[in-house]
Amino acid sequence: MIRVRLPNRRRAITHDLVVGRAHYTATIGFDEIGRPRELFLDGAKAGSDMAAVLDDVGVAVSVALQSGVNAAAMAVSAGRAGSPPTAISIIGAALDLLAAYERAEP
Repeated sequence: MIRVRLPNRRRAITHDLVVGRAHYTATIGFDEIGRPRELFLDGAKAGSDMAAVLDDVGVAVSVALQSGVNAAAMAVSAGRAGSPPTAISIIGAALDLLAAYERAEP
């Protein structure tokens, strides 16, 4: 599938995510018909290696979403533990959040 460019202005929602004792924010951008197509993660010290990783993950997930890969498929591959499986990293938690929006699509 070919990556579709998002409109310059689009709806976005920011969520607080807690993974372990760490607090993050995930901002999800939506396309014109309400599908999640963009992810921004924040919560690490500015300029740190972790901040760079969160930025890079956001870009990679956004490109995948815009290219037709669904978040639920990506979430299955993210680190999980317990029964039922629960995300054990910020990346898994963000993918679970995106997948929930995908399931709620009109």
